[in-house]
Amino acid sequence: MAQIPLSPTVDGVSAVCIRNEAFLLVERGREPSKGWLAFPGGRREEGEAPDAAAIRELFEETGIIATKVSYLDTVVFDYSTPEFPAPKAYHLAVFLAHDPVGEAVAADDAAAVHWLKFEEMAAFDVTPSVLDMADTLTRNFKS
Repeated sequence: MAQIPLSPTVDGVSAVCIRNEAFLLVERGREPSKGWLAFPGGRREEGEAPDAAAIRELFEETGIIATKVSYLDTVVFDYSTPEFPAPKAYHLAVFLAHDPVGEAVAADDAAAVHWLKFEEMAAFDVTPSVLDMADTLTRNFKS
């Protein structure tokens, strides 16, 4: 399993939540990427551990509770990233939520929630980094 990066290098987090081989995606209600689907997530608060931030963001955006997450990868966005242009490098740590409970509802800055299998994502505006991660995880399901 990958090592969680040092906290100061993590600007934001996202939480991958999977049920019945479907991924929980939120429709972004604000810029950047308003209207696009992505994993629930957001900025890490000052002094907050990345894993705790992922659990908090998942709950705030969807009402889903996860008591444990595991680190998957870090995605770096910058001014050249079309899905999330940032004036300086923005490090997003991606976590897998374990045993998530609750009924997903759109909250905080999420405009809507969707449970989609990887093959269903093509019909929606889904960020490329989410498609890459979902593809990798889907292939692991079938291994």
